[in-house]
Amino acid sequence: MTIPWPPLSSLIVVPALGALGCLAPWFSSRIDTKARFVRVWALGVSILTLVILAAIARAATISHGAVLALEEARQWIPSLGITYHLELDGLSFAFCLLTAVISFAVIAWSAKPVSAGAGWYALLLLGESTVMGAFLATDLVLFYIFFEAMLLPVLGAMALWGGAQRLNASLKFLVYTMAGSALMFLSILYLGWKAQAMGHTLDGNFAFEITTLASMKMLNSTEELVLGLAFLLAFAVKIPMVPFHGWLPDTYREAPHGVAAFTAALLGKVGIYAIIRFMWPLFPTFMVQAGPYVAAAGAGAIVFGALVAMTQKDLRSLLAYSSISHLGFCVLGIAGVSTMAMTGAVFQAVSHGLVTAALFLTVGTIIDRQGSRDFDRLGGLARSIPLTAFFLMIFCVAAVALPLTSSFVGEFLIIVGSWKLFPTWTSVALLGVVLGAVYTLTAYLRTMFGPLHASDPQTGGDLRGFDVVILTGLAAAIIALGIFPADLLDMISPAVEVTAGSSVVADNSLTQVFTR
Repeated sequence: MTIPWPPLSSLIVVPALGALGCLAPWFSSRIDTKARFVRVWALGVSILTLVILAAIARAATISHGAVLALEEARQWIPSLGITYHLELDGLSFAFCLLTAVISFAVIAWSAKPVSAGAGWYALLLLGESTVMGAFLATDLVLFYIFFEAMLLPVLGAMALWGGAQRLNASLKFLVYTMAGSALMFLSILYLGWKAQAMGHTLDGNFAFEITTLASMKMLNSTEELVLGLAFLLAFAVKIPMVPFHGWLPDTYREAPHGVAAFTAALLGKVGIYAIIRFMWPLFPTFMVQAGPYVAAAGAGAIVFGALVAMTQKDLRSLLAYSSISHLGFCVLGIAGVSTMAMTGAVFQAVSHGLVTAALFLTVGTIIDRQGSRDFDRLGGLARSIPLTAFFLMIFCVAAVALPLTSSFVGEFLIIVGSWKLFPTWTSVALLGVVLGAVYTLTAYLRTMFGPLHASDPQTGGDLRGFDVVILTGLAAAIIALGIFPADLLDMISPAVEVTAGSSVVADNSLTQVFTR
């Protein structure tokens, strides 16, 4: 189904134009000395993007019933068979909504690097635009462009305003991601050439659109294995999956708080999304055969991340390895031919995005106030910042998947859906649940109620103003999805079945426990 207005492109174009607007002369540091006006501009753009997404989804569901299915397609480079093809279904809508919400939260957050001005907001809006494009594009070349372009805002912000080791972290991030992406790009070119060589296109040209390629069934077992491994490597680095996580700890430690929240909440989700959107339709046999190994990688990441997190003395490092552990559940969920597990993986990815962004922002406030992120210098903070302690408690219990939070729904569906396929690795994942509760709650109790370090510098008070509104909204979303997950699950599940195709078993009976 195609609707004329507002077009799906507006979800990409509006934040991109907003980023350009941030560089206007009237937002320069000479005129807007405290970057207040440019912040209002960026907030307005992010709100407009969120409103446009809601309007598109509402118009589509009114016109097309409960199933969300929209597309926008036009020729882009006809001589090469490259199309400008965007699609919004329940799968991409879940991630686009997450992108819009997190972008707004990070832009609205009061804390930013001291020297950052209009460029800070321009990079955040550019990041929103490119991530939106990655979640909407169904032409492989177009997807690859957004997949690479989303690195630029993160690298730019980290290199300009990151920590002492920001350049080393930026270089490591770039090398890891480019190494994985290069093989995927070569594989994309091969797929386009193969479609032309097999004569499956109407005009005898290349083809890169996912629906066209998936319908051709043109790959032999060797080709599917090699190309599948190339795609999987690129997405494994982006998620990241162990052992391709080397870029993540340094990036999360050195990036500014807002950029760390943006990266942790969104960039890894592109890898989760892309495996479902592209790999299952293009390489179904490879995905079935690789399923046990992917599940093992996911379960291993859950335990590995939890064990390493338990040894950390740095708050940001703990959040980094905690993120590896929690994303392991998503990897476990997308490894098998189970609609329930895949739906749970998408739901868990959305939940993780909300929770981890909230944790990075809240922890960032503590670090800025105390001047340290070392556990040995933090303790007894609940007495002086009770509101921060309250919100941190909510996000910590959400991180450990307490019932009535969104993480519980996602992890429950993943564990139940994966049990029949991978009972051993699912059992290992359950161990990670216990370990996660140990290190998360221990860290919270130690920082909030541990011995007070009166000599620590304190440069600010408790949460106040708009920051409280942002954290309240994130907490409300986490709890609302935990209590009323039906609407989101109803949108995700049909899209997963259609996208992954006949390889996936529609075992969504238990999913209905959380739906109407």
